[in-house]
Amino acid sequence: MPGKYGFKVIFPPPSYLSERGYSKVAHLPFIFDSGPGYARLPNQFLIDRGLGYWDPKWRGAKRNPQPPTRQSMKNFAYWLANALEWAEVRGINLVTADYTSILISRYQQEMLLGIWSARNSPLGPETVNPRVQIALELQMWAADKGLRESFLVPTVTRTFVAGSHSNSKSHEVKSVESRKGKVKVNKNTLTFPSDVQIQAWRKRVYDKPIVGNTEGLIVDLILNTAIRREEASCWRRDTLPVDPEKWKIVNPSQPEEFQNVLVTVRHGAKGKEYQVDEHGDKLGPEGVIQVPLWLARRIDEYRKMDRLMALKPALRQGKSVEKQRGILNQTVHLFINPKTGKRYTGDQIYRFWKNANGPNHWCPHLGRDWWACMYLWERMKQQTELMQQILKNPNLREDSPLLLALKDTVQTVIQLEIQPQLRHARSQTTEIYLQWLFNQLRVPLSLTRKWQEEDETTEESENP
Repeated sequence: MPGKYGFKVIFPPPSYLSERGYSKVAHLPFIFDSGPGYARLPNQFLIDRGLGYWDPKWRGAKRNPQPPTRQSMKNFAYWLANALEWAEVRGINLVTADYTSILISRYQQEMLLGIWSARNSPLGPETVNPRVQIALELQMWAADKGLRESFLVPTVTRTFVAGSHSNSKSHEVKSVESRKGKVKVNKNTLTFPSDVQIQAWRKRVYDKPIVGNTEGLIVDLILNTAIRREEASCWRRDTLPVDPEKWKIVNPSQPEEFQNVLVTVRHGAKGKEYQVDEHGDKLGPEGVIQVPLWLARRIDEYRKMDRLMALKPALRQGKSVEKQRGILNQTVHLFINPKTGKRYTGDQIYRFWKNANGPNHWCPHLGRDWWACMYLWERMKQQTELMQQILKNPNLREDSPLLLALKDTVQTVIQLEIQPQLRHARSQTTEIYLQWLFNQLRVPLSLTRKWQEEDETTEESENP
Protein backbone atom coordinates (compact mmCIF):
# COMPACT_ATOMS: atom_id res chain seq x y z
CA MET A 1 0.00 0.00 0.00
CA PRO A 2 1.43 3.43 -0.85
CA GLY A 3 2.88 5.43 2.03
CA LYS A 4 0.67 8.40 1.15
CA TYR A 5 -2.84 8.46 -0.20
CA GLY A 6 -3.30 9.72 -3.71
CA PHE A 7 -6.74 10.71 -2.45
CA LYS A 8 -6.63 13.25 0.36
CA VAL A 9 -9.27 14.47 2.79
CA ILE A 10 -9.35 18.26 3.03
CA PHE A 11 -10.92 20.40 5.76
CA PRO A 12 -11.29 23.96 4.42
CA PRO A 13 -11.65 26.69 7.08
CA PRO A 14 -15.42 27.11 7.59
CA SER A 15 -15.08 30.89 7.36
CA TYR A 16 -13.43 30.57 3.94
CA LEU A 17 -16.42 28.71 2.48
CA SER A 18 -19.03 30.79 4.33
CA GLU A 19 -17.61 34.05 3.00
CA ARG A 20 -17.94 32.66 -0.53
CA GLY A 21 -21.58 31.66 -0.15
CA TYR A 22 -21.11 27.99 0.77
CA SER A 23 -22.10 28.14 4.44
CA LYS A 24 -24.36 25.07 4.13
CA VAL A 25 -21.37 22.83 3.43
CA ALA A 26 -18.74 24.75 5.42
CA HIS A 27 -18.62 22.02 8.07
CA LEU A 28 -18.10 19.15 5.62
CA PRO A 29 -14.80 17.55 4.57
CA PHE A 30 -13.87 17.20 0.91
CA ILE A 31 -11.78 14.73 -1.06
CA PHE A 32 -9.10 15.60 -3.60
CA ASP A 33 -8.03 12.89 -6.02
CA SER A 34 -4.51 11.99 -7.13
CA GLY A 35 -4.59 14.61 -9.89
CA PRO A 36 -4.73 16.46 -7.58
CA GLY A 37 -8.20 17.74 -8.25
CA TYR A 38 -11.67 18.01 -6.79
CA ALA A 39 -13.22 14.52 -6.67
CA ARG A 40 -16.61 15.54 -8.05
CA LEU A 41 -18.77 12.43 -7.57
CA PRO A 42 -17.39 11.37 -4.18
CA ASN A 43 -17.78 14.93 -2.89
CA GLN A 44 -21.34 15.22 -4.13
CA PHE A 45 -22.07 11.98 -2.30
CA LEU A 46 -20.52 13.39 0.90
CA ILE A 47 -22.55 16.61 0.53
CA ASP A 48 -25.83 14.72 0.06
CA ARG A 49 -24.94 12.46 2.99
CA GLY A 50 -23.84 15.33 5.22
CA LEU A 51 -26.90 17.48 4.55
CA GLY A 52 -29.31 14.57 4.94
CA TYR A 53 -30.49 14.63 1.32
CA TRP A 54 -29.55 10.95 0.97
CA ASP A 55 -28.95 8.10 3.38
CA PRO A 56 -28.99 4.30 2.99
CA LYS A 57 -32.36 4.00 4.73
CA TRP A 58 -34.51 6.49 2.83
CA ARG A 59 -32.45 6.43 -0.40
CA GLY A 60 -33.33 10.08 -1.13
CA ALA A 61 -37.09 9.57 -0.78
CA LYS A 62 -37.10 12.14 2.00
CA ARG A 63 -34.56 14.23 3.87
CA ASN A 64 -33.01 12.82 7.01
CA PRO A 65 -33.92 15.25 9.85
CA GLN A 66 -30.80 14.16 11.75
CA PRO A 67 -27.85 14.20 9.32
CA PRO A 68 -24.55 12.59 10.39
CA THR A 69 -22.44 14.50 12.89
CA ARG A 70 -19.20 16.23 11.93
CA GLN A 71 -17.20 13.35 13.41
CA SER A 72 -19.21 10.82 11.40
CA MET A 73 -18.63 12.82 8.21
CA LYS A 74 -14.93 12.97 8.97
CA ASN A 75 -14.90 9.18 9.31
CA PHE A 76 -16.93 8.73 6.12
CA ALA A 77 -14.47 10.89 4.17
CA TYR A 78 -11.39 8.99 5.35
CA TRP A 79 -13.02 5.59 4.78
CA LEU A 80 -14.15 6.63 1.30
CA ALA A 81 -10.71 8.05 0.44
CA ASN A 82 -9.19 4.69 1.33
CA ALA A 83 -11.64 2.81 -0.91
CA LEU A 84 -11.08 5.25 -3.78
CA GLU A 85 -7.31 4.93 -3.42
CA TRP A 86 -7.54 1.13 -3.49
CA ALA A 87 -9.78 1.20 -6.56
CA GLU A 88 -7.43 3.54 -8.45
CA VAL A 89 -4.37 1.42 -7.65
CA ARG A 90 -6.21 -1.71 -8.80
CA GLY A 91 -7.60 -0.07 -11.93
CA ILE A 92 -11.21 -0.44 -10.80
CA ASN A 93 -14.14 1.97 -11.14
CA LEU A 94 -15.45 2.00 -7.57
CA VAL A 95 -18.80 3.52 -8.58
CA THR A 96 -19.73 0.68 -10.95
CA ALA A 97 -17.86 -2.20 -9.26
CA ASP A 98 -19.73 -5.35 -8.27
CA TYR A 99 -20.43 -5.80 -4.56
CA THR A 100 -19.67 -9.52 -4.23
CA SER A 101 -16.80 -10.01 -6.66
CA ILE A 102 -15.05 -6.67 -6.04
CA LEU A 103 -15.94 -5.13 -2.66
CA ILE A 104 -16.14 -8.41 -0.74
CA SER A 105 -13.88 -10.82 -2.62
CA ARG A 106 -11.12 -8.30 -3.35
CA TYR A 107 -11.21 -5.06 -1.33
CA GLN A 108 -12.42 -6.64 1.91
CA GLN A 109 -10.24 -9.72 1.49
CA GLU A 110 -7.08 -7.71 0.83
CA MET A 111 -7.64 -5.76 4.05
CA LEU A 112 -8.25 -8.93 6.05
CA LEU A 113 -5.05 -10.49 4.67
CA GLY A 114 -2.97 -7.36 5.24
CA ILE A 115 -2.31 -6.85 1.53
CA TRP A 116 -4.04 -3.45 1.67
CA SER A 117 -2.70 -2.22 4.98
CA ALA A 118 -0.25 0.51 5.96
CA ARG A 119 1.79 -1.98 8.02
CA ASN A 120 1.13 -5.06 5.89
CA SER A 121 -0.74 -6.64 8.79
CA PRO A 122 -4.34 -7.93 8.80
CA LEU A 123 -6.96 -5.32 9.64
CA GLY A 124 -9.77 -6.01 12.12
CA PRO A 125 -13.51 -6.05 11.42
CA GLU A 126 -13.92 -2.64 13.08
CA THR A 127 -11.75 -1.17 10.31
CA VAL A 128 -12.82 -3.34 7.38
CA ASN A 129 -16.61 -3.21 7.74
CA PRO A 130 -17.07 0.59 7.68
CA ARG A 131 -14.73 0.99 4.69
CA VAL A 132 -16.69 -1.55 2.67
CA GLN A 133 -19.98 -0.07 3.88
CA ILE A 134 -19.17 3.48 2.75
CA ALA A 135 -18.00 2.18 -0.64
CA LEU A 136 -21.30 0.33 -0.95
CA GLU A 137 -23.23 3.47 0.01
CA LEU A 138 -21.44 5.40 -2.74
CA GLN A 139 -22.64 2.78 -5.21
CA MET A 140 -26.20 2.87 -3.85
CA TRP A 141 -26.22 6.67 -4.10
CA ALA A 142 -24.88 6.48 -7.66
CA ALA A 143 -27.62 4.03 -8.61
CA ASP A 144 -30.29 6.31 -7.14
CA LYS A 145 -28.84 9.20 -9.15
CA GLY A 146 -28.88 7.17 -12.36
CA LEU A 147 -25.09 7.06 -12.56
CA ARG A 148 -24.99 3.27 -12.64
CA GLU A 149 -27.38 0.36 -13.02
CA SER A 150 -29.62 -0.44 -10.09
CA PHE A 151 -28.62 -3.44 -8.03
CA LEU A 152 -29.75 -5.38 -4.99
CA VAL A 153 -27.63 -5.57 -1.88
CA PRO A 154 -27.61 -9.17 -0.60
CA THR A 155 -29.02 -9.25 2.91
CA VAL A 156 -29.92 -11.72 5.62
CA THR A 157 -32.88 -11.37 7.99
CA ARG A 158 -32.37 -12.04 11.69
CA THR A 159 -34.97 -12.28 14.42
CA PHE A 160 -34.31 -11.43 18.05
CA VAL A 161 -36.04 -10.48 21.27
CA ALA A 162 -35.49 -6.85 22.15
CA GLY A 163 -33.75 -6.41 25.47
CA SER A 164 -33.25 -3.14 27.32
CA HIS A 165 -33.58 -2.18 30.96
CA SER A 166 -35.35 1.01 29.85
CA ASN A 167 -37.69 -0.61 27.31
CA SER A 168 -41.14 -1.58 28.59
CA LYS A 169 -41.57 -3.77 25.50
CA SER A 170 -38.41 -5.78 26.04
CA HIS A 171 -40.30 -8.96 25.23
CA GLU A 172 -41.03 -7.88 21.66
CA VAL A 173 -39.73 -10.02 18.82
CA LYS A 174 -38.04 -7.91 16.14
CA SER A 175 -36.55 -8.62 12.72
CA VAL A 176 -33.75 -6.76 11.02
CA GLU A 177 -31.97 -7.02 7.68
CA SER A 178 -28.19 -6.96 7.58
CA ARG A 179 -25.97 -7.03 4.50
CA LYS A 180 -24.28 -10.30 3.71
CA GLY A 181 -20.51 -10.33 3.63
CA LYS A 182 -19.87 -8.31 6.79
CA VAL A 183 -16.92 -9.53 8.81
CA LYS A 184 -18.03 -10.92 12.12
CA VAL A 185 -17.01 -8.73 15.05
CA ASN A 186 -16.34 -10.64 18.24
CA LYS A 187 -17.02 -8.11 20.94
CA ASN A 188 -17.71 -10.65 23.65
CA THR A 189 -14.10 -11.25 24.61
CA LEU A 190 -12.51 -8.30 26.36
CA THR A 191 -8.85 -8.50 27.30
CA PHE A 192 -6.81 -5.85 29.03
CA PRO A 193 -3.13 -5.30 29.76
CA SER A 194 -1.98 -6.41 33.19
CA ASP A 195 -1.91 -3.95 36.07
CA VAL A 196 1.89 -3.93 35.84
CA GLN A 197 1.78 -3.02 32.14
CA ILE A 198 -0.76 -0.24 32.69
CA GLN A 199 1.22 1.18 35.61
CA ALA A 200 4.44 1.18 33.55
CA TRP A 201 2.67 2.81 30.59
CA ARG A 202 1.09 5.46 32.83
CA LYS A 203 4.49 6.25 34.35
CA ARG A 204 5.94 6.76 30.87
CA VAL A 205 3.19 9.27 30.14
CA TYR A 206 3.91 11.20 33.34
CA ASP A 207 7.68 11.07 32.78
CA LYS A 208 7.49 12.95 29.48
CA PRO A 209 9.27 16.30 29.76
CA ILE A 210 7.15 19.47 29.84
CA VAL A 211 3.82 17.82 28.90
CA GLY A 212 3.89 14.79 31.23
CA ASN A 213 1.81 16.17 34.09
CA THR A 214 -0.92 17.44 31.77
CA GLU A 215 -1.13 14.33 29.65
CA GLY A 216 -0.98 12.13 32.74
CA LEU A 217 -3.97 13.97 34.18
CA ILE A 218 -5.90 13.42 30.95
CA VAL A 219 -5.09 9.71 31.18
CA ASP A 220 -6.25 9.56 34.79
CA LEU A 221 -9.46 11.39 33.92
CA ILE A 222 -10.30 8.88 31.18
CA LEU A 223 -9.39 5.82 33.25
CA ASN A 224 -11.30 6.98 36.31
CA THR A 225 -14.44 8.37 34.68
CA ALA A 226 -14.68 6.47 31.33
CA ILE A 227 -15.18 9.66 29.33
CA ARG A 228 -14.33 9.60 25.64
CA ARG A 229 -11.18 11.26 24.31
CA GLU A 230 -13.23 13.87 22.45
CA GLU A 231 -15.02 14.71 25.70
CA ALA A 232 -11.65 15.07 27.41
CA SER A 233 -10.50 17.36 24.60
CA CYS A 234 -13.64 19.51 24.94
CA TRP A 235 -13.60 19.52 28.76
CA ARG A 236 -14.04 23.15 29.77
CA ARG A 237 -12.22 25.06 32.47
CA ASP A 238 -15.54 25.17 34.36
CA THR A 239 -16.95 21.73 33.45
CA LEU A 240 -16.04 20.95 37.03
CA PRO A 241 -17.43 24.03 38.84
CA VAL A 242 -14.64 26.50 39.62
CA ASP A 243 -15.88 26.99 43.15
CA PRO A 244 -15.45 23.75 45.18
CA GLU A 245 -18.30 24.91 47.40
CA LYS A 246 -20.60 24.27 44.43
CA TRP A 247 -19.45 20.70 43.90
CA LYS A 248 -22.32 18.26 44.29
CA ILE A 249 -21.10 15.26 46.30
CA VAL A 250 -23.29 12.29 45.48
CA ASN A 251 -22.37 10.28 48.61
CA PRO A 252 -21.36 12.76 51.34
CA SER A 253 -21.84 10.21 54.14
CA GLN A 254 -18.99 8.05 52.77
CA PRO A 255 -15.30 8.56 53.68
CA GLU A 256 -13.68 11.17 51.42
CA GLU A 257 -11.65 8.59 49.49
CA PHE A 258 -14.94 7.09 48.25
CA GLN A 259 -16.83 10.31 47.54
CA ASN A 260 -17.78 11.34 44.00
CA VAL A 261 -18.62 14.70 42.44
CA LEU A 262 -21.47 14.97 39.93
CA VAL A 263 -20.35 16.62 36.69
CA THR A 264 -22.44 17.43 33.61
CA VAL A 265 -20.83 16.55 30.26
CA ARG A 266 -22.14 17.85 26.97
CA HIS A 267 -19.29 19.25 24.87
CA GLY A 268 -17.91 16.61 22.53
CA ALA A 269 -20.47 14.02 23.66
CA LYS A 270 -21.32 11.22 21.28
CA GLY A 271 -24.76 11.18 19.72
CA LYS A 272 -26.98 13.78 18.09
CA GLU A 273 -25.27 17.05 17.20
CA TYR A 274 -27.44 19.85 18.56
CA GLN A 275 -25.09 22.60 17.48
CA VAL A 276 -21.43 23.58 17.12
CA ASP A 277 -20.32 26.34 19.46
CA GLU A 278 -18.09 29.30 18.71
CA HIS A 279 -15.02 27.27 19.68
CA GLY A 280 -15.74 24.56 17.14
CA ASP A 281 -16.96 21.98 19.66
CA LYS A 282 -19.97 19.78 19.12
CA LEU A 283 -22.76 20.03 21.69
CA GLY A 284 -24.23 16.56 22.08
CA PRO A 285 -26.65 14.88 24.48
CA GLU A 286 -26.15 16.03 28.05
CA GLY A 287 -25.08 13.43 30.58
CA VAL A 288 -24.15 13.41 34.25
CA ILE A 289 -21.09 11.46 35.35
CA GLN A 290 -19.34 10.90 38.66
CA VAL A 291 -15.78 12.13 39.17
CA PRO A 292 -13.86 10.81 42.21
CA LEU A 293 -13.35 13.60 44.74
CA TRP A 294 -9.59 13.07 44.81
CA LEU A 295 -9.47 13.50 41.03
CA ALA A 296 -11.69 16.59 41.17
CA ARG A 297 -9.19 18.16 43.58
CA ARG A 298 -6.32 17.38 41.20
CA ILE A 299 -8.24 19.01 38.33
CA ASP A 300 -8.85 22.05 40.50
CA GLU A 301 -5.15 22.28 41.37
CA TYR A 302 -4.15 21.87 37.71
CA ARG A 303 -6.35 24.71 36.45
CA LYS A 304 -5.10 27.05 39.20
CA MET A 305 -1.41 26.41 38.51
CA ASP A 306 -0.20 24.20 35.64
CA ARG A 307 -2.85 25.39 33.19
CA LEU A 308 -1.93 29.05 33.68
CA MET A 309 1.73 28.21 33.08
CA ALA A 310 0.80 26.24 29.95
CA LEU A 311 -0.96 29.28 28.49
CA LYS A 312 2.25 31.32 28.34
CA PRO A 313 3.07 30.53 24.69
CA ALA A 314 -0.41 31.71 23.69
CA LEU A 315 -0.27 34.83 25.85
CA ARG A 316 2.98 35.89 24.20
CA GLN A 317 0.97 36.48 21.04
CA GLY A 318 -0.77 39.36 22.79
CA LYS A 319 1.22 42.59 22.55
CA SER A 320 -0.73 44.31 25.31
CA VAL A 321 -2.30 43.39 28.61
CA GLU A 322 -5.72 43.88 27.08
CA LYS A 323 -5.01 41.48 24.22
CA GLN A 324 -3.53 38.94 26.61
CA ARG A 325 -6.63 39.15 28.74
CA GLY A 326 -8.72 38.56 25.62
CA ILE A 327 -6.68 35.46 24.76
CA LEU A 328 -7.11 34.19 28.30
CA ASN A 329 -10.88 34.69 28.19
CA GLN A 330 -11.16 33.00 24.79
CA THR A 331 -9.24 29.93 25.95
CA VAL A 332 -12.09 27.96 27.47
CA HIS A 333 -10.69 24.42 27.35
CA LEU A 334 -9.15 22.90 30.44
CA PHE A 335 -6.26 20.89 29.04
CA ILE A 336 -3.58 23.07 27.44
CA ASN A 337 -0.37 21.82 25.83
CA PRO A 338 2.51 23.65 27.59
CA LYS A 339 4.59 23.55 24.39
CA THR A 340 2.04 25.34 22.22
CA GLY A 341 -0.36 27.07 24.59
CA LYS A 342 -3.23 25.45 22.67
CA ARG A 343 -5.86 22.89 23.63
CA TYR A 344 -5.43 19.16 23.13
CA THR A 345 -7.54 17.71 20.32
CA GLY A 346 -9.05 14.24 20.41
CA ASP A 347 -6.53 13.06 17.82
CA GLN A 348 -3.64 14.42 19.88
CA ILE A 349 -4.89 12.57 22.94
CA TYR A 350 -5.02 9.34 20.92
CA ARG A 351 -1.49 9.88 19.63
CA PHE A 352 0.18 10.55 22.96
CA TRP A 353 -1.72 7.63 24.48
CA LYS A 354 -0.37 5.30 21.78
CA ASN A 355 3.10 6.86 21.58
CA ALA A 356 3.85 6.01 25.23
CA ASN A 357 4.67 2.47 24.04
CA GLY A 358 1.73 0.85 25.72
CA PRO A 359 0.59 -2.75 25.19
CA ASN A 360 -0.94 -3.72 21.85
CA HIS A 361 -4.51 -2.50 21.29
CA TRP A 362 -4.36 -0.27 24.40
CA CYS A 363 -6.22 2.89 23.42
CA PRO A 364 -8.51 5.51 25.02
CA HIS A 365 -11.69 3.69 24.01
CA LEU A 366 -10.48 0.45 25.59
CA GLY A 367 -9.82 2.55 28.66
CA ARG A 368 -13.59 3.02 28.94
CA ASP A 369 -14.15 -0.74 28.96
CA TRP A 370 -11.28 -1.11 31.45
CA TRP A 371 -13.02 1.30 33.83
CA ALA A 372 -16.31 -0.60 33.49
CA CYS A 373 -14.74 -4.00 34.14
CA MET A 374 -12.61 -2.79 37.06
CA TYR A 375 -15.68 -1.14 38.60
CA LEU A 376 -17.69 -4.31 38.09
CA TRP A 377 -14.94 -6.43 39.64
CA GLU A 378 -14.75 -4.21 42.72
CA ARG A 379 -18.53 -4.29 43.13
CA MET A 380 -18.56 -8.07 42.81
CA LYS A 381 -15.96 -8.32 45.56
CA GLN A 382 -18.67 -7.00 47.83
CA GLN A 383 -20.70 -10.11 47.01
CA THR A 384 -18.19 -12.16 48.99
CA GLU A 385 -20.30 -15.19 49.78
CA LEU A 386 -21.67 -15.57 46.26
CA MET A 387 -18.24 -15.16 44.65
CA GLN A 388 -16.58 -17.66 46.98
CA GLN A 389 -19.18 -20.31 46.23
CA ILE A 390 -18.73 -19.83 42.48
CA LEU A 391 -14.94 -19.97 42.72
CA LYS A 392 -15.20 -23.24 44.64
CA ASN A 393 -17.37 -24.76 41.89
CA PRO A 394 -15.80 -23.95 38.50
CA ASN A 395 -17.93 -26.54 36.64
CA LEU A 396 -21.39 -25.24 37.45
CA ARG A 397 -24.30 -25.97 35.10
CA GLU A 398 -25.64 -23.06 33.08
CA ASP A 399 -28.91 -23.19 35.00
CA SER A 400 -27.18 -23.17 38.37
CA PRO A 401 -28.92 -20.85 40.86
CA LEU A 402 -25.50 -19.46 41.76
CA LEU A 403 -24.75 -18.40 38.18
CA LEU A 404 -28.25 -17.05 37.67
CA ALA A 405 -27.90 -15.04 40.89
CA LEU A 406 -24.55 -13.71 39.64
CA LYS A 407 -26.09 -12.70 36.32
CA ASP A 408 -28.91 -10.81 38.07
CA THR A 409 -26.46 -9.00 40.33
CA VAL A 410 -24.15 -8.09 37.47
CA GLN A 411 -27.01 -6.82 35.32
CA THR A 412 -28.21 -4.61 38.15
CA VAL A 413 -24.75 -3.09 38.67
CA ILE A 414 -24.23 -2.53 34.93
CA GLN A 415 -27.63 -1.05 34.23
CA LEU A 416 -27.90 1.17 37.30
CA GLU A 417 -24.28 2.15 37.87
CA ILE A 418 -22.03 1.47 34.87
CA GLN A 419 -24.25 2.36 31.91
CA PRO A 420 -25.19 5.82 33.29
CA GLN A 421 -21.48 6.62 33.58
CA LEU A 422 -20.65 5.34 30.09
CA ARG A 423 -23.72 6.97 28.48
CA HIS A 424 -25.02 5.65 25.14
CA ALA A 425 -24.06 2.12 26.22
CA ARG A 426 -26.10 -0.49 24.36
CA SER A 427 -28.00 -3.30 25.99
CA GLN A 428 -25.54 -5.96 24.83
CA THR A 429 -22.87 -4.28 26.96
CA THR A 430 -24.30 -6.29 29.83
CA GLU A 431 -23.30 -9.58 28.22
CA ILE A 432 -19.90 -8.26 27.10
CA TYR A 433 -18.92 -7.37 30.66
CA LEU A 434 -20.59 -10.45 32.08
CA GLN A 435 -18.53 -12.57 29.68
CA TRP A 436 -15.37 -10.82 30.90
CA LEU A 437 -16.33 -11.52 34.51
CA PHE A 438 -16.98 -15.19 33.72
CA ASN A 439 -13.55 -15.42 32.15
CA GLN A 440 -11.99 -14.13 35.35
CA LEU A 441 -13.96 -16.64 37.40
CA ARG A 442 -13.16 -19.52 35.03
CA VAL A 443 -16.77 -20.70 34.85
CA PRO A 444 -18.32 -22.43 31.80
CA LEU A 445 -19.05 -20.13 28.91
CA SER A 446 -22.04 -22.07 27.58
CA LEU A 447 -24.36 -19.78 29.52
CA THR A 448 -23.40 -16.84 27.33
CA ARG A 449 -23.22 -18.51 23.92
CA LYS A 450 -26.87 -17.90 23.17
CA TRP A 451 -26.52 -14.31 24.38
CA GLN A 452 -23.71 -13.68 21.90
CA GLU A 453 -25.96 -14.39 18.91
CA GLU A 454 -28.71 -12.20 20.39
CA ASP A 455 -26.23 -9.38 20.97
CA GLU A 456 -24.90 -9.48 17.42
CA THR A 457 -28.43 -9.36 16.06
CA THR A 458 -29.33 -6.47 18.35
CA GLU A 459 -26.27 -4.53 17.19
CA GLU A 460 -27.22 -5.06 13.56
CA SER A 461 -30.70 -3.69 14.27
CA GLU A 462 -29.18 -0.56 15.77
CA ASN A 463 -26.72 -0.15 12.89
CA PRO A 464 -28.58 -1.29 9.77
